[in-house]
Amino acid sequence: MDDVEVRRVFVDTAWNRKPHACYDPESDEFFEVQRLADLKDYEEIYLDSLLFPGIWSELRELIIDGHKVYHFTRSWWWRKLRKRFSGDLRDRFKSRNVRKSDFGDAYILWKVYEMGVAKGNMHKWFKPISVVDVELRPLLMKEAIVAKTVDRLEKLKDVDVQVDEVKEMKELLRRVRREIVEKGFKLMPWLSRVSRELGLERDDLNALTGLIGLMTYMKQVSYHKALRYLGLYRARNKEIKRCSGKARRYLMMVAISMVSREGRWPPRLRDLRATLRKLITTMHGLEPLGSRRGEGHGNASSAIQGPK
Repeated sequence: MDDVEVRRVFVDTAWNRKPHACYDPESDEFFEVQRLADLKDYEEIYLDSLLFPGIWSELRELIIDGHKVYHFTRSWWWRKLRKRFSGDLRDRFKSRNVRKSDFGDAYILWKVYEMGVAKGNMHKWFKPISVVDVELRPLLMKEAIVAKTVDRLEKLKDVDVQVDEVKEMKELLRRVRREIVEKGFKLMPWLSRVSRELGLERDDLNALTGLIGLMTYMKQVSYHKALRYLGLYRARNKEIKRCSGKARRYLMMVAISMVSREGRWPPRLRDLRATLRKLITTMHGLEPLGSRRGEGHGNASSAIQGPK
């Protein structure tokens, strides 16, 4: 498909069933939709975030139908971007005093896309959403919420507070993790070999959930890039770390299983780095690194490489 034929739309997603604000750069028009699935006239859809749990079923519908969906990766840049493109906003809305708005953010999202294309670094601003994402991320979000609830109830028991739901919540957590493991191995069958190389037992739901969660969130093929993504580096000169807490939690789950076999607990920073290095080395050994993302998650490299 020629680039001129690709229809793109940029979306400021909404919460609590409010309409999503959209901008079509081809027609230079703003509009609203109640459901992201209503954007089927567009080949490429760019979203400002993936924070809202309710959008996953709609994204699944779009992706299975052949649409390409991307999400903005640098949410902490919004204040700078609004300032950077304030002149463009004034020109587009023909107003000297342009305030933050949903349509304005959708327009900025398009300006960021243009900037990324011009500089050749669009992959730093937007990441593709895959079938693995839409199938596993909702389950992983559910697992994280249930696990946090179990931890909270356990702490209440430690201070002699009567809690009756602990057993039920632990069973729910076990079922959710089993579902994640079963679906994860079905979507990414090469993980069976990775888990064997790491020495993870098939009944170790905690570690296997960590492995699948890590492979769902982590797209870095480079060990050093993965270190920064997971925040496993030493900050210099009061540098503020930008890392994925979700992915780091899943790495911790894998590392706990690996160091516990050596009679040690809890994992230290060097253990997390060693676990990550072994994982990346194993991934590299599965197949040539030339594999490109976009061929699905049927192979290892496509699961950890970013968009080209």
